[in-house]
Amino acid sequence: MPRAASICYRPGCTARTVRAGQCETHAPAERAWSRTSARNKARNRVWDRIIRPRALVRDNFACASCGGREELEVDHITPIARGGTWTLDNAQTLCKPCHTRKTIRDRQRL
Repeated sequence: MPRAASICYRPGCTARTVRAGQCETHAPAERAWSRTSARNKARNRVWDRIIRPRALVRDNFACASCGGREELEVDHITPIARGGTWTLDNAQTLCKPCHTRKTIRDRQRL
């Protein structure tokens, strides 16, 4: 026997539910899967607030690979997945294209 349609639990709304007991209007947006594990959230704060700015200054706001100065990102030299650390010695400044190429090379090695 099919289930009876239910209405949105928000006060005053009589629309049918779609997700999480709410209608299209009130339903929470679909969330993308989070790639950051809970154990890395504290480390990421240190990375963003301390390590990243220091690496940018140390590398003179230039890509360590090509010397470019646009679309800069700070990357782990040795990826965390391969035993790298969250320290300044393991950080380097790369432009977005160089970072993409390095990431592809790192994934091929795993």
